[in-house]
Amino acid sequence: MATLIAILFVIFYLCYLGFVLNAISQGKFWYVLVYLISFLPIYTVFISFTYAFLEIVPLTQFIKYSKELVFIYALAVWLIGRKASLINWSFCLTTLDKVFIAFLTMCFVFMVLPIGEASFVNKANYFKNLLLLGIAYFLGRQIPFSPQEWHSTFKLVLHVTVAAFFLVILEKVTATHFHSQIGFVKYGSDILQIEPEGLFDLRYTFQAQGGQPRYGSFFANPLEFAASMLISFSIVIVYLVSSKSRANKINYLILLGVVILCVLLAYSRATFVSFFIMLVYMAFLLRVYKLIVAFGIIAALMGVYIVFIAPDDLRYFVQDTILFQNASSVAHVLEWLEAWESMLANPMGIGLATSGNAGGVDSDLQVGGENQYLIFGVQLGFLGLILYLAMLFYSIRNGWVTFRGSSSLFEKRVAFIASSVKFGLLLPLFTSNVEIYLFVALFSWWLVGSSETLYQNYSNVTKERLSNSYRLSETQV
Repeated sequence: MATLIAILFVIFYLCYLGFVLNAISQGKFWYVLVYLISFLPIYTVFISFTYAFLEIVPLTQFIKYSKELVFIYALAVWLIGRKASLINWSFCLTTLDKVFIAFLTMCFVFMVLPIGEASFVNKANYFKNLLLLGIAYFLGRQIPFSPQEWHSTFKLVLHVTVAAFFLVILEKVTATHFHSQIGFVKYGSDILQIEPEGLFDLRYTFQAQGGQPRYGSFFANPLEFAASMLISFSIVIVYLVSSKSRANKINYLILLGVVILCVLLAYSRATFVSFFIMLVYMAFLLRVYKLIVAFGIIAALMGVYIVFIAPDDLRYFVQDTILFQNASSVAHVLEWLEAWESMLANPMGIGLATSGNAGGVDSDLQVGGENQYLIFGVQLGFLGLILYLAMLFYSIRNGWVTFRGSSSLFEKRVAFIASSVKFGLLLPLFTSNVEIYLFVALFSWWLVGSSETLYQNYSNVTKERLSNSYRLSETQV
């Protein structure tokens, strides 16, 4: 029965993939985003299930790399469509564009030059993953969507969130990890050469301190599941604030509760804290300063509860987390120290595919890996780290400026979500390799690309107004 279901899933996916590629060939690039949102969250569990019950390695490899096919095909179709006008095509680069190009160029140089001990194949595989981020950003920069398409996009994200919520609730009620039932371990062992670990014979990310289970719904792991909720959280907040219907506001409040429950069941401390930090950021962005007061009151009440009311195990857990004394926190610190020592000893970097746990990284060469900033710092040196930090800074800053300056509701929503998500990810980036979370990384950088185009348009309009105002004043004089 399971084999039959796997065959039907593969047939459905191949038909869906064909539909998306056909839509792209007709210039309907919005379907790239639809594919990203609808398939990449289930990417790992889908491959695991189909491999476990079919065991067809070529098919598994095709499905594994079909995402690259979609993005590269979309880029190729866009370039062919612009071929006639590319010679006269003028594209004014923003500071973020230049920083992004510099970062990817540096990664390319590290791939082709004999830098580091990783093989060329591993470095090329690692660079391919980074290049996907650049393609997502570029497509976001160049492909405009209508307000209705953006609304449908955000609505689809929320539908995925609700589906993930129902599955994670089922996991909690049955005390069973979904990943243990769909061949996740077999795929990891046979294809990725990753043996099962931890109390639940999955990965250590599926268990928390004290042995409590962490659930990942249909995402690759609980950390990716929790990080994806930052996107949903930002969408819910901006729609909650901008909606004028009382019924809609109630619906978005319910969705807010769904998002928070998902993070609690994923048991991600970094993402949970990020929610509160994002609220403060959003309060300043929206100029709703009452949210900051409410946050202060909630934080104070939580502090009082933990200190005076909470059971001892919760109190000690929070205390050990803050003081970096529990096993998970200690592991993070050790990885950070190892990475930092490598950066001090090799300030120019030790080469691609030598840190983190992305595709292409050989475990025998791995240095550090529990911090996205340090992962890039180890591989690309301090210059690479500075470029990555600059990418994050301009993503957040330019989204802020666009939201504050734009008069269009949908433009405000795109800029708000892009800026808020990148800000909210700053903390999880300290404790995990977030840029390998396919849905989170690709969708957030696509949003940043779209927001950057809006920022550029807004800046050009502002400069034109200032110029006209200056000319008018000269004429009057």
